[in-house]
Amino acid sequence: MPDDSIYYDSYKEERDLVLEYNQVTLDDAGVVNILGMGIDSLTRAQAVVKVLNMIRDGGVHHIILMHPYKIVRFNANEDMKLIAARSAMKLPSGAGIRWASRMLGTPAKETIPPLSFIMDIVRISEIQNHTIFIIGGRPEVTEQAFFNIKKSFPKIRIVGRHGGYFNEERERSVIEAVRKSEARIVFVGLGFPHEDKWIHRIRNEFKNTVFIGIGGNIEIISGTVKKAPAWFMEKNLEWFYRIISRPWRVGRFVRVMWFYLRVLFKKVFKKK
Repeated sequence: MPDDSIYYDSYKEERDLVLEYNQVTLDDAGVVNILGMGIDSLTRAQAVVKVLNMIRDGGVHHIILMHPYKIVRFNANEDMKLIAARSAMKLPSGAGIRWASRMLGTPAKETIPPLSFIMDIVRISEIQNHTIFIIGGRPEVTEQAFFNIKKSFPKIRIVGRHGGYFNEERERSVIEAVRKSEARIVFVGLGFPHEDKWIHRIRNEFKNTVFIGIGGNIEIISGTVKKAPAWFMEKNLEWFYRIISRPWRVGRFVRVMWFYLRVLFKKVFKKK
């Protein structure tokens, strides 16, 4: 059963978030190359500011929360590489990416935890009245995620939500619902790589939308999947906790190990 105790009270902090974000500069934000993939090197606050700039400037943007497993998969074929290349931001959401950047001599600024980044976006959206649409998960999971967000951020404008299990016929109505809602931010939790392929395929039907692939985080927000224990979160090893808690996903573990080996090989041969 969903956990009704999920509650984010950060909105109660006595801070002028708008002022804080207005003081953030993007001058030192950059991109690091990890196994041929350009990953944004920036702080969490800078990532939020870039999203706010996308909303202000308009257009369609695709944000990928990147971790080692995704890098391996994106590099696996040309279609996936195209999706990654066309995205607006590829955030280092897995600790392995920052480790790899240090090993390769171009350290990324920091790891950006997915759930924290999502909640930052929700919190500033409540303040600035930006609209959000949620897609993904089973219908009851989506509803519980909506309920938990509204419980923590009462003034947030979630203008629509839809479960992630829909066929091609139903897909048309989902796209129309998102378009009619005029949501500026769309959280898409269809699971990797489906969510990124879907965003890439439908993006031309929109004009002013920021799509953020959030994967299984919708289940964490809903409370149907527990957060990783504190130690794993402190070490940015949520991905590893997910693997050991779901042993049937061993294939992911193999790909992650391949990522680490490739980085080590590249470091060794780079020195020679």
